[in-house]
Amino acid sequence: MLINGACTAVEAAEHVLAGHTVKAEEFQAARKAAFPHAAPWRLHANWTSKQPIPKKEYPSVTDWWGPDVSTGATSAGKAARIGFHLGFERIILCGCPMDGSGYSFDEARVSQDPACLRVGAPESQSAKVIRRYRDSMARLAQSDFKGRVFSMSGFTRQVLGAP
Repeated sequence: MLINGACTAVEAAEHVLAGHTVKAEEFQAARKAAFPHAAPWRLHANWTSKQPIPKKEYPSVTDWWGPDVSTGATSAGKAARIGFHLGFERIILCGCPMDGSGYSFDEARVSQDPACLRVGAPESQSAKVIRRYRDSMARLAQSDFKGRVFSMSGFTRQVLGAP
């Protein structure tokens, strides 16, 4: 499963998470442009509003998830929770920094909605924002993530462990 801008990183991916639902159509368009002949893949998004899911506004989303997948630990936590629902036994996070260092130079270029706080963006550089995400991931490391979710590097590797 690729998350957000990483949607253009691996052609063979079967799942993409639009961790920011408002960007789902942009992620879908970026992936189709990068891999016009890719095998079918599923676009996941979650909807936490009490309002009906706006399926007409996001026609590319194939799988909708409710508030139970929201973890407070960036889109990586959300993707791991969705992975559990999909039956993944082990989840390995890679390339999802929680230290403000930014993302891959070749990620999909999509608009940055002010409502979609992004670790690494100037507006999220405050220690308070980074601490909130890190605290959420540290709590998850002691919950249903323990022994099931691992990370390749950085803070998430410190709290979740290496694969």
